[in-house]
Amino acid sequence: MKLTVIAIVLAATTFAAHAQTTIITEERAPAVIVTPAPTTSTTVTHERGGFLGTESKTTRTTTGAGINGDCSTRTVHKSDLLGEKTVSKTNCD
Repeated sequence: MKLTVIAIVLAATTFAAHAQTTIITEERAPAVIVTPAPTTSTTVTHERGGFLGTESKTTRTTTGAGINGDCSTRTVHKSDLLGEKTVSKTNCD
């Protein structure tokens, strides 16, 4: 009987030694969200006129500028015999 008890205890000990707890942890990287850059367009117009073509006017209009692409900028550069002047206006709705 002692041998049977020893065999059972030995078998239980061997079984307990092989039993393991395995924890599987799965880590995923956060989802990547790609937002396309807003498209912009620029139009440049150059005009000459005045006395013997001495006056010059350049207009640059840019649409789709800004963080959300909802701004427009208009820059006008005028030059003549008296000097030069640049005016810029931005409109974001």
